[in-house]
Amino acid sequence: MAVSKSNVAVLAHEPIRIGSGGGFWGDRPLAPVDLLKSDDLDYMMIDYLAELTLSIMTKQKRRDPSSGWATDLEIWLAAGGIDALRKKSVKLVTNGGGANPESCARMVLEQATKIGWHECKVAVISGDDILPRLDYLLKNGEELTHFESGETISDNGAEMMSANAYLGAGPIASALEIGADIIITGRVADASLLVGCMLHSAGWAYNAFQLGLTRESPVVDWAPKHITNPLDILAQWTIAGHLIECGAQVCGGNYSNWDEVPNLATLTLPIAEIYLNSDVKITRGRGGGGMVNRKIVAEQLIYEIGDPEAYITPDVVVDMRNITIEDESEDVVVVTGAVGKPEPKSLKVSAAVEGGWFASSSLLISGPNALARATACDLALRARLSALEELEIYTEFIGGGVTLPKNIRQQLQPILNPPEVLLRWAVTSPNRQNITEFTREVAPLVLTGPAGVGGYGARTKPRRQLQFWPTLISRKSVESLVKIELLTHLHITPESERFHFIRKRTRGFISRLQDELDEREWTRPIVKKLGFERNDSIAELTIPKEKEVEI
Repeated sequence: MAVSKSNVAVLAHEPIRIGSGGGFWGDRPLAPVDLLKSDDLDYMMIDYLAELTLSIMTKQKRRDPSSGWATDLEIWLAAGGIDALRKKSVKLVTNGGGANPESCARMVLEQATKIGWHECKVAVISGDDILPRLDYLLKNGEELTHFESGETISDNGAEMMSANAYLGAGPIASALEIGADIIITGRVADASLLVGCMLHSAGWAYNAFQLGLTRESPVVDWAPKHITNPLDILAQWTIAGHLIECGAQVCGGNYSNWDEVPNLATLTLPIAEIYLNSDVKITRGRGGGGMVNRKIVAEQLIYEIGDPEAYITPDVVVDMRNITIEDESEDVVVVTGAVGKPEPKSLKVSAAVEGGWFASSSLLISGPNALARATACDLALRARLSALEELEIYTEFIGGGVTLPKNIRQQLQPILNPPEVLLRWAVTSPNRQNITEFTREVAPLVLTGPAGVGGYGARTKPRRQLQFWPTLISRKSVESLVKIELLTHLHITPESERFHFIRKRTRGFISRLQDELDEREWTRPIVKKLGFERNDSIAELTIPKEKEVEI
């Protein structure tokens, strides 16, 4: 198997530049194109996945087997992104494959074909989805205990709808080493997207191939012999990934002193510059608004951090306590001092279980004594639904101090007199009919509640609820199953493009019709007569595999 040579010679003289294309699925979709055009990068990483994103994607995939990935990726690739990646020789690494990295990879290949990039190679990294093996894992000792409640999934009894382990940087580095141009993954840990790039660039992946190490080997063992502090280097790389994983947030977005940030309307994306001595510099793209300074980087450093002594990732456990952050020049911050500890024995799993039904609705109450009248509306609604014992009602008085801690809100209650209050309810129940009855009681409050009530809309439909289930799994139960498929282009004819479009539209129609069965039983015979099922394959188009590499 041919492997590529590293960029150690380049690192000795100048840094590896890794840009972040965004911070979540739903971030500004065309921002990655702007960064690619304005700056010279070696890699672009994009973290699309939040805690429950994969549960949503899994639900989408069940409705349409070609969906379940971050569609924003297609938007910016089609808007000039794929062309910019090719012309500027930038490697793209993203976990935007979500619950369906193979289908996402097909989309990428189609975009590459459209610009004539027929030699484009896309690596698909999977193995994070443990749901198909759930029964086997439970029978072999994995309890999947909930982080907070201590309850095992077996004791809970709820149906698990999705379960994805957080993979590390090893598969990414291996894919880059065998020549991938674009890497599409499922649930890979946010910072590991950057660490994988550095394992390749600094020659660690090449060294691992030479030593015959497998992807299951701790990546600290991949380090060349002359590296005396491999854990600390991994920690520095991990911190770099953590600092840019949230996109423009480290360029002034979501900053406490927001009024100091110039031109939020054109906020640019961040770039991590990483040197051979593992020093990290955080800067930003040229030509737009925002800024990078010590205070902003410090805020991002502690963002979503539980224990600064032990920031746990699949690749290394990072001790942040001795990190130093210094302003080097305008929009350039130097970060040093991260300390690394050996990788954890377990991997985090982001899972979701079936949680019954839910809906939400709201009313706007304005004028004098708005908060008191909103409270009266809430009490009236609860009284009218009191016979529904399984219905749980959660109420928020938005504008009445809802974001304040409870004790402060109670202290301020006598003086709170907002001119308007948005009264919002969220309800849950294992019984779908309970949710339907709630939705029927909201609008009537306009005429049967206090004066000044408005802002109502159409009745919301009951929706199935997913409940987050964070847990751990033994590393050996996951890593050995990861495969790296190196795919090459299929020539996409206009006819196949039209077929793909028709198939997508047909699936959308079927999905909407199937949803109606939840409320209108009379449609079931029609659907059966048409012969449509939710998981109709409708003639899948396939992509030939060039290689399937197991490393």
